[in-house]
Amino acid sequence: MADIMGNQSETGKPIASELKLLTNQELYHQLFGCAIIAMAIVSLDGKLLLVNPSLCRLLGYTEEELIGLHIQEISHPDDVETYAELCEQSLRGERDSAQKENRYVHKDGSMIWGIIQVSSIRDTDAHPNFAIIQIQDVSERKHLEHKLEESRRSYQSQLNHNHNQLILNAVSEGMFGIDEHYGTTFWNKAAECLTGYTYEEMVGKNPYLVLTRASGTDKDLQNKNETVLNRTMIEGVCECSNEIFYKKNGDSFPVEYMSSPILDQDQIIGVVLSFIDITERQHSEELLRRSDKMSLIGQLAAGVAHEIRNPLTTLKGFMQFLQQGAANKKEYYDIMMSELERIELITTEMLVLAKPQFIHYQPKSIENIIKSVITLLETQAIISNIQFIVTMELHLPFVHCEENQLKQSFINLLKNAMEAMPDGGQIDIQLFSVGDKAVRVLFQDRGHGIPNDAIARLGEPFYTTKEKGTGLGIMITHKIIEDHHGQFMIESKVGEGTVVSVTLPITYSEQ
Repeated sequence: MADIMGNQSETGKPIASELKLLTNQELYHQLFGCAIIAMAIVSLDGKLLLVNPSLCRLLGYTEEELIGLHIQEISHPDDVETYAELCEQSLRGERDSAQKENRYVHKDGSMIWGIIQVSSIRDTDAHPNFAIIQIQDVSERKHLEHKLEESRRSYQSQLNHNHNQLILNAVSEGMFGIDEHYGTTFWNKAAECLTGYTYEEMVGKNPYLVLTRASGTDKDLQNKNETVLNRTMIEGVCECSNEIFYKKNGDSFPVEYMSSPILDQDQIIGVVLSFIDITERQHSEELLRRSDKMSLIGQLAAGVAHEIRNPLTTLKGFMQFLQQGAANKKEYYDIMMSELERIELITTEMLVLAKPQFIHYQPKSIENIIKSVITLLETQAIISNIQFIVTMELHLPFVHCEENQLKQSFINLLKNAMEAMPDGGQIDIQLFSVGDKAVRVLFQDRGHGIPNDAIARLGEPFYTTKEKGTGLGIMITHKIIEDHHGQFMIESKVGEGTVVSVTLPITYSEQ
């Protein structure tokens, strides 16, 4: 090697220098020009100075097009800072070679994933002059990872969907969901069993309108039936109410339902509505009402018998006078007619109260209902030395109600007030408007009052403060008021008396 380095070539250049030059060119050709990995030499300010063919193929540019471009011009806009960070680390000597996954933009606009490695080229004084970058194409791997992730998400989504579907199908409540366009998104097995409609039959339809048989041409009815879903969809309000649903075969059945919003990052994207058939519950409640009603009638019987006996005695006496040819017959006839009307009124009220009726809500006068109740209880009140004092506003609006049920509930409340006053006294009955939306009826007695712990339990089945009570009266009264969308409150002080408040929504249409 020493001889080689000491000899001269025919051109006069030292053989060692030629060998060094040849070696550098071959190294460049083998390590840079023919490298499979895309490579470039970059200035300290980020401009491409030399590029190899692999980088040209990777990015779709020619060598002439790439040289002079800034590294940022071929990098994805979101990854520009990545190169600067890696280059900074390498030039500061913190790491001999820094690398990271980065994205690049092909000439045709497509995105390329690559692992970029940055190394610094330094002079004899260890000062960095250039940077050499190597980019290993990992687009295929990233593509496979993306497909695997999509597959995993799809599998997880399907798993979640199947899991949710299993849960939905396991519950006994009918459930359906709608999107923001009111189209059915899911329909569980219970909904199918309760209504007879399948999911395939409900897709694309508003199930609430189908089940309530709202006419698509009657906009007022359609808007009315959509109110519940609209409030939940627009305001996110959870609604609970009762409704009549219709099965596919045309049969109707009562339901209790609840609607709740479906949220996605605090945005309402749909509504889920769950419902149950309450036919059996209503049947049981009706049996309880009838039982309570017959109990009331039995309790009223003694007072009514006394009330009827008095006019009968009067009628019998006048009949005897007439048989004996008494004078002033017209006056006797008028008195007899008045007594007969009194008997007719009492017996009519008793029959109406006892007669089973189909529940049909109609606009009714609350004053007339109270007057009918007082008619039935007046005689018993007189016997018990109790006086009813009624005060009411003039021209009270009508309430939308089932008249018999309200009578039953008011009789219950007044009888409780009377029983709380064994020594007699006064019961105040007040009727007045509450704004423009409701009517309130107050029943105030001056009895012994109810302790606070007992008030909290009033309405529980078979809980009573009376020696011979069943505890069903207040429970049934509370349920009747609730079914009328009203409010029922009790306030009491021991030794001072009790105030019962019944608030009922009004209607401006008259019968």
